Amino acid sequence: MHKYRPFIYLLSIVLAPIVFLIALFYLMDMKSFHSTILLSQEIFANLKHFKSFKLQIHLAFIYALTPLIFTIYLFFNGVNMNSHGRAKWASIKDIETYKYSLASWVKSICALFFLSLFAPLSIFAIFKRHLIIFCNERVFEDKTDFRIFDFKTYYNTLKIIIRQIFYENLLGGLMLMLKNQKTYYQNLLEHLKGSMLLGLKKENPITLNFDNGLPLGVYNVMTRSKVVYYNSPLSTLIVAPPGAGKTSAVAIPTLLSVPSSCVVLDIKGELCDLTAGYRQKHFKNKIFIFNPYGTDNSLYFNPFDKKIVSKMSFSEKRRLVEEIANTIFNEKSQDPHWVEQAKNVFTFHALYELCVNEETTLFEIALSLDKNYTPLINKRGRFYPQVFKCVEKSKEEGGGFEMNNDGAYMLDKDANGKPIQIADVDVRKLWYQQVAEQIYIDIDKKENYDGTINKLELKLDKDKMPILEEGMLDPFMRSYANRWANANDKEFSSIKSTFDRFMQVFTDYRVKRATSKMSFEYEDLRKDNITLYIKIAQTDIDIIAPLIRVLLESIGKNLLLKESKRFDERIYFILDEFVRFGKLSFLLEMPALSRSYGVVLLYITQSNAMIEKYYGKEDAKILNGTVNYRVLFRMNDYEYAQQISNEIGKMTRKTRSHSTEKGQLIMGGTSSIGKEAWDLVSPQDILNIDKDEVIILVGGHQAKPLKLKANYYFRNPKMTKCLNWEVKPNEEVFSKL
Repeated sequence: MHKYRPFIYLLSIVLAPIVFLIALFYLMDMKSFHSTILLSQEIFANLKHFKSFKLQIHLAFIYALTPLIFTIYLFFNGVNMNSHGRAKWASIKDIETYKYSLASWVKSICALFFLSLFAPLSIFAIFKRHLIIFCNERVFEDKTDFRIFDFKTYYNTLKIIIRQIFYENLLGGLMLMLKNQKTYYQNLLEHLKGSMLLGLKKENPITLNFDNGLPLGVYNVMTRSKVVYYNSPLSTLIVAPPGAGKTSAVAIPTLLSVPSSCVVLDIKGELCDLTAGYRQKHFKNKIFIFNPYGTDNSLYFNPFDKKIVSKMSFSEKRRLVEEIANTIFNEKSQDPHWVEQAKNVFTFHALYELCVNEETTLFEIALSLDKNYTPLINKRGRFYPQVFKCVEKSKEEGGGFEMNNDGAYMLDKDANGKPIQIADVDVRKLWYQQVAEQIYIDIDKKENYDGTINKLELKLDKDKMPILEEGMLDPFMRSYANRWANANDKEFSSIKSTFDRFMQVFTDYRVKRATSKMSFEYEDLRKDNITLYIKIAQTDIDIIAPLIRVLLESIGKNLLLKESKRFDERIYFILDEFVRFGKLSFLLEMPALSRSYGVVLLYITQSNAMIEKYYGKEDAKILNGTVNYRVLFRMNDYEYAQQISNEIGKMTRKTRSHSTEKGQLIMGGTSSIGKEAWDLVSPQDILNIDKDEVIILVGGHQAKPLKLKANYYFRNPKMTKCLNWEVKPNEEVFSKL
């Protein structure tokens, strides 16, 4: 109704003279309507004698004002009902409303005028050019003859020039339209609509809309149902107990609505089965399935892949390794020492491999403390004789060991001609000592084993940072290696035990295969449209959770390296039952960071209590405070329902009291009317809402909650037609494009 307010006011003003004539016709008992019009003209001609008019004429004037009075009453807001509380249910005008702007109307009229001109060429340039051509070719018999035009000649000249300008502009306009038809017509229609609607402008007061974006629920308007969306780059928390329909009402409609890239936690595999084919064919998304323990795995994820690491400096490699380490070793215990040291072991081995080989895998790092270190001991280094028996020189020759022509130690061999390895030697510790003396990344460089380390003096820059030559190993690695070389054996054994416990999942051969390479670069999620389904069986969640945390947090962190505000580059994380995968510290912080990067997260959980269990009360409070939208189904958590009720706040309602005297029920007594504060939504209301309804809370508008019908896909014929489409290999689909 508010959308048409100016038109209704205009109509009430237009109706005033009509109502006046009708009232005059009946009150004055006129014989014809023509005579009524003549009488009205006489009345208006003698308005200065208004006081002396008959009562019937005065009544006619009052009747004439009734349309305007009724319109004013219709749009009157009434008495102040905010004195004791401002909370109230959001209405349709809070989702979508219209305002009229004279400036917008004038702007639309002007834009429409200029668009209709096309104007691909300068009119003045055309006029000048055609005037010169016409004068040279048609008017002057001689170029030195400057006789004045007569009127007829001037008229013909002007007519030809205007005609030529029109044709050239029309042709240029058509060319412009053909070149960019879509943009042209969009602008033309937009300004045409603005001019026709007197500057009507659509607004969305609580940042929701009926047009596009991520669907939250269905708003019933009389016999029509409208889906409510939001299209801002902000995150959402969905709280729904088992069986409430969070998958069918939120996750599936979202995947059938948003065309850009999605990362989906799909525990049951249901989301992939129902929506992958539609997203591939309709939205042109590349479909990847990450299911290391399944036969349908099509995604390979290695955060240490060469195509990622080779572009990085040492500091960037270190940051990458430490991020992965923090994600894997995130257990908080009463004695965090062993977990912290195990994380340091991971950091050292991963970073060393990235420095020397520019790539590694989680499988290799997981086995780094158990691998055979013997081949890694340099045959020319001083630690080699501590691993193998070498041919010694005689005392006359000065002692020491015999060397081969290539500078390697000459080995002492057994009866079978095999080198003799010295027993009970901790080769891993010797390797740590070797790395502690390694100067260059290339382990075969003689400076790594000829004692250069003892006289090495690194130059420092103005910030006291070491200046390294090309190919030098960072001193950080040597100090790290020296720490493990001098570690107590018993302590290191405990560190190794902790390390093995955390890294066990990565020793599985199926996981090894899934993490052996990288199927995509993180920025591909913006450049292309990719949907990544993470399918994990219920029974495997506890085992494979560390890998899933690494995958999700690696994607999340790398997407926050480059800002993006384009709508078509939005990336959606649909995190169904995210709490079951352990603490995802960074993803918990992303709602406060991701707006400028176009990353939208949907946290889906069965209850707020589960978030508190896995993350703690403070983190649960942070998550509830940083998401901009909350979708609440009927729940069983009274404490959380009380919290939501308090956030919504109080409404102001009228109260009436009546008292009687001496038992008189009809006559006597007093009554009073007042106002009081009252919960708009009580905890009991939240605990007992209909099973097919949801309550939407919008950040900054908590006092205006919105009650919607759940957007179940199986109740929407358009959605049911989009399910279970065939998924084809990406190469087959996109090689044709």
